[in-house]
Amino acid sequence: MVFVDTGGWIAMAVKRDRYHKRAATYYRKLSKAKVRLVTSNYVLAETYTRIRYDDGHAKALKFNALIQEAIKAGRLNLEWVSPAIHKDAWGIFENYADQDFSFVDCTSFVIVKRVDVKEVFGFDDHFKTMGLILKPANIR
Repeated sequence: MVFVDTGGWIAMAVKRDRYHKRAATYYRKLSKAKVRLVTSNYVLAETYTRIRYDDGHAKALKFNALIQEAIKAGRLNLEWVSPAIHKDAWGIFENYADQDFSFVDCTSFVIVKRVDVKEVFGFDDHFKTMGLILKPANIR
């Protein structure tokens, strides 16, 4: 499985995003290989908000319809941030004062570890800081 971060979702959904072509190419590669994706409700909350602010309400609704379709088809697992995940994420947030991790990043770090994912689809170098493989950063 590959964890999809907010930046990956936005780059795929928003054609004018600076990473759109790279994200679309990488997504097609994952899809062709039938790689299952995983994301969190917090990541989706960030994504919906960003798309609504940048591209409008209708675009956010359209994006959600695609997400729901992917979940229903079994191509996407949606992990929910539980109280236990929240607590562990807060520990990361507290202990990494030298990093500018968002709290959503911290919840993602916990989920990635719990579901044993090593690769993240996105553009946030914080995942590399935590020892994860970040793609499509390496696609040329």
